Amino acid sequence: MNPILQSALGSVLRWLLMLVVPVLIKYGIWTQTDATKYVEAAVVAILALGWSLWAKYKDRIKFLTALMPGPTTENQVDAHIAAGQTPALNTPTDTIPQQKPATP
Repeated sequence: MNPILQSALGSVLRWLLMLVVPVLIKYGIWTQTDATKYVEAAVVAILALGWSLWAKYKDRIKFLTALMPGPTTENQVDAHIAAGQTPALNTPTDTIPQQKPATP
């Protein structure tokens, strides 16, 4: 992941999580030291989960595009994806994926 993007996302996530922290500290659930550790750990976990989901999404697109009728090479599959000619991600497993029309 791009380090600048990772840093920016981390900052936004820390800010969002810090909105909840005062409530947890007020009721004695966390101490100030605990809050800092937990927020940092949560940010790393959320970024890792997001990156994993994005990778699975891209893999699914490539898989469904590769299932298009007729023999295709990996380069052809990549070209279809780059051109936006991918089947819908919600294609049922018992249906042959249909290619979306090319976008002008």
